[in-house]
Amino acid sequence: MAGDDYHGVFIIYTGGTIGSLPKDRDDPLSPLVPAELSQVMKRLPNYNERDSKILIGEQWIRVGAFSWPEPLDSSNITLSDWKEMARVIKENYDEYEGFVILHGTDTLAYTASALAFMLENLGKPVIVTGSQLPIGRTRSDAVQNLVTSIEFAAAKSLGAPIIREVCVFFRDELYRGSRTTKLSASSFSAFYSPNFPPLARAGEHLVLTHRMPVDQSAHILRVVESLDANVASLDIFPGMNPALLKNILGTKDLRGVVLQTFGTGNAPTTDAFLNTIAEAVDSGVLIVDVTQCRSGEVELGLYDVSAGLLARGVVSGMDMTIEAALTKMLVVLGSESDVEKAGDRMQLNLKGEQRQSIYNLHFPAGEIGDDERPVSVQPKRPMVEGLERYSLNKQLDRGLFRMMGVETTDNRKGRIEFKAYLDLPEANESTSEEGNQRFLGKTSKPYRGTDESVFFTVTDQVRQLVDNRHDNIITIVPLGMPFRWKKLNVAFYCNDGDPSFRSSDIGG
Repeated sequence: MAGDDYHGVFIIYTGGTIGSLPKDRDDPLSPLVPAELSQVMKRLPNYNERDSKILIGEQWIRVGAFSWPEPLDSSNITLSDWKEMARVIKENYDEYEGFVILHGTDTLAYTASALAFMLENLGKPVIVTGSQLPIGRTRSDAVQNLVTSIEFAAAKSLGAPIIREVCVFFRDELYRGSRTTKLSASSFSAFYSPNFPPLARAGEHLVLTHRMPVDQSAHILRVVESLDANVASLDIFPGMNPALLKNILGTKDLRGVVLQTFGTGNAPTTDAFLNTIAEAVDSGVLIVDVTQCRSGEVELGLYDVSAGLLARGVVSGMDMTIEAALTKMLVVLGSESDVEKAGDRMQLNLKGEQRQSIYNLHFPAGEIGDDERPVSVQPKRPMVEGLERYSLNKQLDRGLFRMMGVETTDNRKGRIEFKAYLDLPEANESTSEEGNQRFLGKTSKPYRGTDESVFFTVTDQVRQLVDNRHDNIITIVPLGMPFRWKKLNVAFYCNDGDPSFRSSDIGG
């Protein structure tokens, strides 16, 4: 990095409505065509074309630029375009204090989310914006959106707090890029953030409403270029033909699916639906559950109509937008070949895209035999990314013991009853009457001939796992008839995704 001498804003022009002008300069009613960036910049107030700078308040801001050779309608944006945007940012990173990307609105939220995951150690603002009306039209929103985006990107020169992440600015609000979705096809308030408040608002002054993330300016920017395009997004609906679902999930080379479900992650519980989901997961397809609702979050296992998905290996998308879930999956699968590890990583808050991280400690399938002796199980592998980067005592919200696909060994109906213990390295005052074991929970659940799931809270008990030891052992003590289970894990819900809020004036 070039010391502290870097200044100015670099504009990346991809195309879109914001840069469309009448084909005939003398006829404002002639068809709109993509214009060169220079023609767009000329329409900005206080822009000095000769010196390539713009006056913001009382400060002249240097402006650099890069334009797509052929400006695109954003419907044609591809993964290659995202890589090119990231490449251009990296090439100019040491020379400018911030970046503005001019983009069509149709896929703008996808681009903002993708760049949020692709730009690691980002220490400067990257503001993605566009407009609903072309910059040459009367009442256009283009000038306000572009000038304000430049102002946010030029925070260093303007002496304002620096927003060190990918953002979307539209009309008068600045949103986290990984939290943004398009709301309206025609309103000037075209975007919003359904589960996270705006980072800042632009009125007479720019007002910061959110605490800034950790300063990454001393770190070297790294661009994630490995993206796996073999993913899909699928909306379920009432009466969906299971054969159609089977055909989609059976697509050759498919590696991941964002499954858009009802409410808090609910879906049909029919054998045809759940068996199709299970076949896809077993074949190596990562399925992430996000809600179709405009706001709220997925809570797998909260209702019976979502427990079946969890038991079959579907992972929670929490409160991610569809755009964030899909682009995150592109990045995660691009670097992870193990689908179970990829599923665990999808549940971690990477770029502020979800309010919590869910860390999963996986144990193998098991069985209580006819002799009804206790069975002890050890984790299959260390937890993905571990808990070492967080203080569990401060960040842990809750812990859940989750045993799924539970059934009796002889299909007998009755009650499945057991106690679960966490084996400790040595006995202490918190150990149970079992010696060096800490009691986790007890269940007595009726079994009616179908696989069941057993969930109970173990928040206080799993604080013993703070060191993320690989040799932590869980012992299942039967209290009734023999049974087996297909999946067993302990899920740690950690509050690492929602910094505190504040309000402060960041400039005029």
